[in-house]
Amino acid sequence: MLPANYGKRYTDYFAAIYPKLAKQYAILLVPFFMEQVYLKPEWVQDDGIHPNPAAQPFIAELMAKELAPLVKHE
Repeated sequence: MLPANYGKRYTDYFAAIYPKLAKQYAILLVPFFMEQVYLKPEWVQDDGIHPNPAAQPFIAELMAKELAPLVKHE
């Protein structure tokens, strides 16, 4: 997802890309996780858009959890 300041037409188009690719290639689509970051102002850079270093452990743990089923362990 993109911030709303990009405009509805562009954000709608952008948001549709990833579900379409996930379906087309039968791959996992990780749900939008940044909403959880935005709810914690201490995790967001001064630009109000990008996560800062404090958010990285949360993002890493979430990605590990979401992607773990795709990793094959020998």
